[in-house]
Amino acid sequence: MRKFVGLALAVVLAVGLASYVAYGQAPRSRLDVVKARGRLLCGVDPGTPGFSFPDPASGRRVGFDADFCWAAAAFVDVPEVEFVTVTGATRIPAVLAGSVDVVFRTVTQTISRDDQVDYGPVTFFDGQRLLVRTDSRINGLDDLRGARICVHAGTTSELNITDQMRLRGFRFQLITFATAAEAFAAMAAGRCDLFTTDGSQLAGFRATASNPADFKVVGREFSDEPLAPIYQENDSKWGDSVNWAVWSTILAEELGITQAIARDAARLGAITGRNPVAKSFAEIKGGASIRVIRLVGNYGEIYDRYFGPRQRPAISREGTRNMLAIRGGAMASRPFR
Repeated sequence: MRKFVGLALAVVLAVGLASYVAYGQAPRSRLDVVKARGRLLCGVDPGTPGFSFPDPASGRRVGFDADFCWAAAAFVDVPEVEFVTVTGATRIPAVLAGSVDVVFRTVTQTISRDDQVDYGPVTFFDGQRLLVRTDSRINGLDDLRGARICVHAGTTSELNITDQMRLRGFRFQLITFATAAEAFAAMAAGRCDLFTTDGSQLAGFRATASNPADFKVVGREFSDEPLAPIYQENDSKWGDSVNWAVWSTILAEELGITQAIARDAARLGAITGRNPVAKSFAEIKGGASIRVIRLVGNYGEIYDRYFGPRQRPAISREGTRNMLAIRGGAMASRPFR
């Protein structure tokens, strides 16, 4: 009897201990998954000028958002990025399902979306406008009574323009498409009177048209579109990695650390030798931030690479929130201490 009681007690204790250990263990972070895989799965748009598009020469994915995918990979020291196409309708489901690690895809930060996913820092401040043919009489929202409107489905653009039309009591026809590129093509083909989305995207699509002079961006911005990366909720280790990768590019610009300087030990040493903030930035987390800058450059370099004055979708940064906060904008890092 004593042997039976002792055995039963031992079984109960073993089961209880196993349950306690299992309950106490934190779920595996996406950071561990990415590092073990050696490859970042990054959700991007299939083709948005400036943000994510195939390079005409090499065919590889490039763009403002694509560079931030590489920045996140460099920060956690994984050598590869696999770009996964996501649409406006599939980007959040892809994050929830775990089929991507992070999405950099012109995603506006909203409270309803924040109930489903977590956001990283804003990488681009934008606002919605209208794109019409040059001979159109449309100059703004008040000219849209009875208009046929092309829009990308599942986006804040669709909701914003609907709100504006209903606010004015206008009759209108909303024609939705799975991608922004399809919406622009439909407008160019005459299926609708205008295409509406973020102003930066409109400038990009106009610039890539066979004859950009055929189109014009009109009207004032009528929405606030802070664009930021998204990833699964409640995973601070992974979220921190994405966030600090973005902030690395911003602080590097503040400190004057360019891609060329980050790749030159002597020039980098000259800056870190006289600036303790730069020294901490360069050394913390085993040089994770410097890996980012060596690979893609600082925020200003990334911006100019795709939206600078020499690019077809030239979008001025001066006087906008996309300027550094120390220069009157809203782009600001967190302290690297």
